[in-house]
Amino acid sequence: MDAGRYIQAQRGHRVMEGDRKQSEVHAPPGAWKLLGELLEGRRRALGYRYRTQFERDRGLNKRMAADIEKAYATRINTFPTGTLRHIAETYEVTWESMLAVLKGTADVLAPASPAVPLAAGPLDADRPPPPMLNEARIAADRPYYERIMGRVDLLRGQGISDPSGGQVFPDSRTDAGDWDNSAARWDISDRAWMIADLQRRADGRDGGTSRSRVSAG
Repeated sequence: MDAGRYIQAQRGHRVMEGDRKQSEVHAPPGAWKLLGELLEGRRRALGYRYRTQFERDRGLNKRMAADIEKAYATRINTFPTGTLRHIAETYEVTWESMLAVLKGTADVLAPASPAVPLAAGPLDADRPPPPMLNEARIAADRPYYERIMGRVDLLRGQGISDPSGGQVFPDSRTDAGDWDNSAARWDISDRAWMIADLQRRADGRDGGTSRSRVSAG
């Protein structure tokens, strides 16, 4: 096909990545609906109740959040790849995980790690205060904490109110073990701060190779 390459998806459907002025990504309506629900949960996890403020703060075109989250019949299968990649960046999820949801090979979105942490959303005030008092330490740990809590919030959006270490850190047995071992003593937020502190210290020692980050999926 000159229009692009095809990727096999669920139930005989195919997701298409093409070029020129064609709609560059096609998927079944149900896949778009799931993607929209996951993106809505991700927006809330980032601290935004309202789409308008999210669009304004994140530089997303007006009503784009509603179009993608609600998966309107008139809008699905009309988003060019470039637009969807921008949406992935705005919602801080990986492009690969978005495409996997549309293909039907995944039912969760993977949080992305921005090169520079984006501004905190207005709901961050709802987070419990950190267990430590040193402001410099809190500031250094916060990007790691927010990354972990972003994963926790995604899991909560799927009905998992108290995720296990394996669910939060499927790619790191060390972090998963620390999470589970401290569950009886600390609440979720305090555990996230504790592991964030360990991850940040590990990055300072070896450039981030000793402890795995939050899962990409």
